[in-house]
Amino acid sequence: MNKFEEFKAFAHTKPFLKERVSRHETTWQELYERYDIYGEDDEVFKEKPPEDTSSKKEEKDTKDGGLGSLFDVIASFDADKISEGLNGMKKILNVLAEVTASDEPSVMSKRKMTRPYSRDDD
Repeated sequence: MNKFEEFKAFAHTKPFLKERVSRHETTWQELYERYDIYGEDDEVFKEKPPEDTSSKKEEKDTKDGGLGSLFDVIASFDADKISEGLNGMKKILNVLAEVTASDEPSVMSKRKMTRPYSRDDD
């Protein structure tokens, strides 16, 4: 009996493997490779105790509730208050820009600002 036939016979004794493949948790190819390399004693082939599906549902509800509560918070925002707050911040930033602006005049002369090259420069 070749290794693949041994794996098929072994897989028939472990019905939970078929369930895992149907739930897309793994593939038959991955399982066969693990069987070929590590043998029947690999932890992948040990059946895990069934998980409580009610706790999974509660966990999903909690996640959905978290997302739903986030949408509730966003929906409770008042656009006018946000706009007022942003306008206030804009005014504050303008005042700060005026205060921190340098009062020194530009170093460039009037001549350089008009035309950098002129015939009279010769």
